[in-house]
Amino acid sequence: MPAVLDLIEPTVLEHQPPRRLPVFFLPNLIGEYLIERPLRSYLDPLVLAGCIGGIVMAILQVGPLLWIALISILAIRIGGGAWRMFRDIYEDFLLMRYGVLINAHIMGVRTCRNAHGDVAGAYVDCAIPLTRRRTSVGSVWLPDAAEAMRLGGIGRLPVICLARAPGAWRLRDDDGPHLRYEPASE
Repeated sequence: MPAVLDLIEPTVLEHQPPRRLPVFFLPNLIGEYLIERPLRSYLDPLVLAGCIGGIVMAILQVGPLLWIALISILAIRIGGGAWRMFRDIYEDFLLMRYGVLINAHIMGVRTCRNAHGDVAGAYVDCAIPLTRRRTSVGSVWLPDAAEAMRLGGIGRLPVICLARAPGAWRLRDDDGPHLRYEPASE
């Protein structure tokens, strides 16, 4: 996840929703998502094989039925990734435009261990009171377990979130690609 809060001035968040975002916010947000995607998503083996297959089919001059099948497979594969990225971009746009600033309650901190048994980050479980009768619950993974424990001791965390459930949310003070946001575990 890109650092969306770095794309706007901090004073913009102080305005009441709906906020007026900078002109280049959306193009910058799209660029951040394109940069954050792993290289494997651009060099997808199925798409590369489909392109090579298309070249071979053009040389062999195959019938239109095979072309339709190949184009359909490639469109589904590329369209699925594009749809997921569009959904994430749209949700972040809504978060910056209509998000509300709230203090989340920290319910607990769960440390994570790597294969060697060493501490490798921690999940901070949060309850975000959206309205009098609606609370969103989720976790954020922090790579620094000591920082997560410090935040757990404070008990509150400033966040920006959407008022719909399940609402997207981000840490207000520390946001970036090193964090992973997850809904409540089942």
